Amino acid sequence: MKTRHLEKSMVLLTIGIVISLTSCKKNNTDTSQDQSIFKETTYWECNLAEFNPDTTRYFYLFSLTRNGNLLTGEVFVRDSSELKQGVISGLIGQDSIFITADFDLNKLDFSFKGVVEGESGQSSLAGSVMSGLPGAGVNNELLVVVSPTLDFNCPDVFPDNPSVFRKVSSSEHPKDSAVIFIHGMTGDLTHWDAVIKLLSADFKKRHDVYVYQYNWKDSIMTNGRILLDSVLAAGLTNPIIVAHSMGGLVARAYIAKGGPLATLVALGTPHLGSPLATLVKLLCFINFPGPKDMAPESACIKSLLASTIDAQNRQKYIVFAGQMKGSFKIVNHRLKWVWAEDYYDIMDKVGFDAFVLFKSPPNDGLVPLSSGLFEGYPVKERNPVLEWVDHKNLRNPVISTEVMDYINAL
Repeated sequence: MKTRHLEKSMVLLTIGIVISLTSCKKNNTDTSQDQSIFKETTYWECNLAEFNPDTTRYFYLFSLTRNGNLLTGEVFVRDSSELKQGVISGLIGQDSIFITADFDLNKLDFSFKGVVEGESGQSSLAGSVMSGLPGAGVNNELLVVVSPTLDFNCPDVFPDNPSVFRKVSSSEHPKDSAVIFIHGMTGDLTHWDAVIKLLSADFKKRHDVYVYQYNWKDSIMTNGRILLDSVLAAGLTNPIIVAHSMGGLVARAYIAKGGPLATLVALGTPHLGSPLATLVKLLCFINFPGPKDMAPESACIKSLLASTIDAQNRQKYIVFAGQMKGSFKIVNHRLKWVWAEDYYDIMDKVGFDAFVLFKSPPNDGLVPLSSGLFEGYPVKERNPVLEWVDHKNLRNPVISTEVMDYINAL
């Protein structure tokens, strides 16, 4: 881990990527009989930050199992370059909890002592952290979400997207050669601005260009239906669709509902689902039907794979997939994990680490390579894996030049 200025650092641990210290309100409800707490193995992501003099963030991933009043599990911590693994042990009392995290690198060790709060099925922890980092005092707070159903009042940090189907460029061949760009989860229509800016003049002569913005919180099937209604209302007869991530599943839902299609170009789409979506109940800011639809065993994924219409159209599917990479290297006389590229998005790095829970299949940070390539199912074209490209940058025309070239050649 980075060691500079540790003696001056202040440490804050916050469980959940975006859960703030005020997201779980304290009350006096007795939860001593709440057996939903740690009833099964539960996972979290969190971050630790050094605020002085530089901001250095570390991301933690927990796995905890309860056996009676005993807690055991694993904890992983990642800074920008290195992954460390430790173990957790703890005890649950009538209304209190004590957890100790133990790493080989002692300064990463921490202990937590707190109380269980909340109503039945709406539980959280609040207390204080003692960290092994020099200078980290008892004033640091740790809030842990432990309800497996996440029925508590979680802050909604993402606004709802209004549905938008908009033409952004007109061609010499209206209606019969339109290209529709569809964004991914947490995105909006502006995610395609850089790509649209680099569309060639020849492309714009051949194709009308549309963007479809959907509310990614809603079910994928619902968003596919809205796309179908929009395409039919616009009078488009044989559109090409270029979609990123969840957007590719929205496109397939549109197709399964009878939507006309010339070609689907899918970038990093979890055609077979992503196991990270099974963690969504604990990542409350994406605890919505759309993200949950991307779990491998979801009704949505199963329905699309079983769809006769989807199967008939797979001969029109072009798939691109990326793969994040890195390696252990000696840096300043230390063995450190070094990412293959410095442009990797921080959330893709966290996702890459989260795949440790699923035996670390090759992935782009959010989607397994096998799922992005739609392995096991016939498609028109599987492009060579974009090695060293993470999930977010599959739609970046400067980094994924192969994708941009392919789009301009449509």
